[in-house]
Amino acid sequence: MKKRIFLLIFSLIFSLTLIGCKKNNNQPPKAPNSQNSVDGEESKDTPGENEKSNNGSPENKSITNNKVRLFYFDSSKLQLYYIDKEIEVTDKAIVKALTKELQNYSPNKNFMNLTNEVEVTSAKIDKEKKLLTVVFSSSYVNKMVLGTSTESGLLASLLSTYGYNLGVDKVAIYFGDELYTSLRGELPEGYFKVDYNSAIAYSKTSYDTNNESSSKNKKTLNCRVYYYNCSDDVFYYIDRPIEVIDGALVTALTNELKNTPDENSFNFGDNLSVRTAKLDKVNNTLTVDLSKSYYNILTKVGSGSESAALKTLALTYAYNYGIDKVIILVNGKPYSGSHISLEANECININVNNIKPLNI
Repeated sequence: MKKRIFLLIFSLIFSLTLIGCKKNNNQPPKAPNSQNSVDGEESKDTPGENEKSNNGSPENKSITNNKVRLFYFDSSKLQLYYIDKEIEVTDKAIVKALTKELQNYSPNKNFMNLTNEVEVTSAKIDKEKKLLTVVFSSSYVNKMVLGTSTESGLLASLLSTYGYNLGVDKVAIYFGDELYTSLRGELPEGYFKVDYNSAIAYSKTSYDTNNESSSKNKKTLNCRVYYYNCSDDVFYYIDRPIEVIDGALVTALTNELKNTPDENSFNFGDNLSVRTAKLDKVNNTLTVDLSKSYYNILTKVGSGSESAALKTLALTYAYNYGIDKVIILVNGKPYSGSHISLEANECININVNNIKPLNI
C-alpha cells in the first residue's frame, strides 16, 4: 500500500516537471538588445506589439514635444543650413515626425522640401554599429525634379537630420526593398556616413543681409534669346537686357529661355538647370552641362521638337558668346535623348534658315 502511494506521488511530481520544461522550451527567443526598432515598427519577421494594441485609436496614442534640429539644403546657394525647433512626436515615432517636418515645414523659400508623395514605412537602429535603417514607401527621387546638386543636397538634409537627432553616424535608406545609393552607383558598405560639419545655423536676418551684399555682383547685359515656335516651325529671337549674377551668363540665358513669349513657343518650364559651363576660346567652343531633369521635358515630344529644343539652347549660347560651336551634355555625359544621341564632343548644328526677329 505504501509503495503504491509513493509511486503515485512520484509519478505526479515527474509529470509536473515535464510540463514545466515544455512551457520554457516554447518561449520565443528574445531579440538582441543592440537592435531596437523605432517609430513603433517591428522587423518584417514578427508582428509589432504596437500594431496589436493601438488599433489606430486616438485615445491610445501618446504625444510628446521634442526639441530637434532640422537640416535643409538651399537650392539657390547650394548650402546646408539647420534650425532648432520643437515638434510633436506620436507614439515615439521620431523618424516619421522628423520626415514630416522636412516635407511640410520650411523656414525659407529656397530650402528644399521632401515630397509628400512618400512616407516612412519602418525605421530601425543598431546601437552597436550606430546605424539607422530607414525604409520609404517608394522612391522620392522618381517623384521630384532633381539635378545632381539638388539630389545630393536633399540626401544631406535627410542624413543630417536623422543622424543628429538619433545619435547615429551611419544611415541606410531603402525604397521598399531596394537600397538607395544616390549618385554613387554602388554603396558597398550599404549605408551613407553622416556629416553635417558644413551646415550653417539659419537666421533670416543674416541670410537676407548676405543676399543684399551679393547683389553687388549683378550686371545687366544686352542679350539675344532664341525661341522656337512649334506652330510655324520658325526660330524667333528677341534682344533684351538680362541680369547676370556673378558672371554666370549661361545660367542667366537659360533662365530667360523659360520665359516664353507666347503659348506656341517651346516651353522648357522649370526643369531646365545648368550644372556647369566651360568656354574654350582656342577652339571657339562652349560646353554646357545640364542636369538630368532636362530629359523630363522631352519625354512627350517628337524628334522635331527635341532637335529644335537643342538648337534653341545652342543658338542662344552661341550668339551671346560670339562662337559657332556648342556642346550639350546632360549630367556630365554626351546628350542621348528619346530620338537623338550625340557622340562625345559632338556640337549642335545651328545652321538653320528659318530664323526671324520677334516683334512684340
